[in-house]
Amino acid sequence: MENKNLRTVNYYDAHAEEWVEKHNGYEERTYWPDEMRRFRELLPEGKILEIGSGSGKDASNLIRLGYDYTGIDASGGLLKIAEKRNPGGTFRKMSVQSLDFEKNTFNGFWTVATLLHIPKEEIDLSLRNIAEAVKLDGIGFISLKAGAGEREDKETGRWFSYYSGEEFAKILRRNDFKLIESGTRKGEKGYWLLFFVKVEK
Repeated sequence: MENKNLRTVNYYDAHAEEWVEKHNGYEERTYWPDEMRRFRELLPEGKILEIGSGSGKDASNLIRLGYDYTGIDASGGLLKIAEKRNPGGTFRKMSVQSLDFEKNTFNGFWTVATLLHIPKEEIDLSLRNIAEAVKLDGIGFISLKAGAGEREDKETGRWFSYYSGEEFAKILRRNDFKLIESGTRKGEKGYWLLFFVKVEK
């Protein structure tokens, strides 16, 4: 799986500025305002981990909400942009497959459009790593692309894994997450799957 992950990271490293510009990464307002509002209702305060900080746009919004924020990304190129944008934030270059925080460090987590890049045979490992890093009853929000199967994008080399809502809900349950709420949201291309979860280890 290393090559699949490496090609994805290499793309973001090589095209970080271009990708951020193209995806409105310098806007102040999060793409997920309703979801972030609900996340705060479920977890009003605490120490949170963002998996896939990207340009740092959501980091800015989460920090403004008062969370004790730590963000990780496997792409050094994107991390530089996030750090420059959020000089007071804590960021680390790290993949979700190799999380090395102490157990029960965080009260919650936020990960949007990131786990969709994880090869399906590594999704259980990734979710278990998140569950270990988050305290019992910790709250999380996950967004993924709706669809079936997994494949490499031939144009960019990035890896994409697609799920149905029922399929991913089953994966969450077997990896110590209780589903609080789930839904879908129309995106520019296809639909997003949305999951609010609680850690149940």
